[in-house]
Order: sequence, then C-alpha cells, then structure tokens
Amino acid sequence: MNRPYYFLVTFLILLIILLSKSIFFSENNYSKRNDLIKDNTIQEKKNIELNKENEILQFEIMNAQNSNDHVENFAREKLNLTYPEEDFVSFKEDKEKNDEKK
Repeated sequence: MNRPYYFLVTFLILLIILLSKSIFFSENNYSKRNDLIKDNTIQEKKNIELNKENEILQFEIMNAQNSNDHVENFAREKLNLTYPEEDFVSFKEDKEKNDEKK
C-alpha cells in the first residue's frame, strides 16, 4: 500500500482517540450528563408539585372573587375576625392528648 493511506489511517485513529478522550474524561463527560439528568427529574417533580399548588391557589382566588361567603369564611378562620356583637371562642389543643391518640 502507499504512504498516504497509512497517513490517513493514522490520522483517523488519532482523531478517534482524541474525541473519545473528550467524551469520557473532559468537563462534559457521561457522569456529568447523568448528574444533570437526575437534577432535571428532581426539578420536574418540583415543578409538578408547584403546578398543583398554583391550581389550588387559582381556585381559591376565583372563589374569593366570586363569593362573599368565601371572604367572610377566610376572615373568620384565618384572621380571627368577628362581628362586634359576636364572641370569639378558640380551643387549645393539648399536645399530650394528641400524642396519646397516635
């Protein structure tokens, strides 16, 4: 065979070795790729949970905009607001009794 053929084969083998080195041992190797895939799946799960929470919040906002009863219920339960002639009664839960039930 002739000399250019050997030169070409040698050049291609060296090129393959250099490219494989960059694939397996550089900054963008397979282990980093696998780590990024794991991080991506974790982030996708978080995004799904946040989307569910957003849907719940959107429902509550729409319900609050369309209903005065919802606003009154929110004020009574969350803010402990009452009418002037009403008395507010709250019950304190004992942690010991809750622990015994479990």
